[in-house]
Amino acid sequence: MADRKNPREEEEKYIKQQEAAKLQELRREKQLEAIRQQEREAIAASLNTDEEVAAEAMALGFDAETARVLPLLPLIQMAWADGTISNAETAKVQELADRFGIAEGTPAANFLTMLLEEEPTDHFFSRANVVIAHMIDEDPEGTMGEDMIKWSKAVAEASGGFFGLTNPIAKEEGALLDDFARLFGVKG
Repeated sequence: MADRKNPREEEEKYIKQQEAAKLQELRREKQLEAIRQQEREAIAASLNTDEEVAAEAMALGFDAETARVLPLLPLIQMAWADGTISNAETAKVQELADRFGIAEGTPAANFLTMLLEEEPTDHFFSRANVVIAHMIDEDPEGTMGEDMIKWSKAVAEASGGFFGLTNPIAKEEGALLDDFARLFGVKG
């Protein structure tokens, strides 16, 4: 005679397996949310901002290690304004990155290098600039917006004009500076 299992036992076993799987998934989601929360807090601390801005930075792909690059994005965008980045522009961005404590060989430095070698999309820059505008609004010293314009202008001037005979800031760069001034609430 074949060993026949009780259908009721099979059903109970199936239900218990489903409940265990749901419980495991719930635990996993809670662990992931705890990790995300820690990451948001670390980004917020790195950028000296709130968790809402940190969440926006996370949505752009930044983490606690690369978040320090975020304030440099307008400078990178300025460097890419004419479609290419000169050695002088790269050097100026790297110089300013040093001021932000972005040390060579770190994930932030590697991310910065990638952004200088491969042009990000306009959509990425646009979203990032909104995050930066929020950071500027929260800046307790109130100088970040003006600093951002000053640093962007320094990047624009890095390649300079033709032997000092022309304006060191190209037309595209000037238009972008105007856009930054409006977005970051800085009077021209």
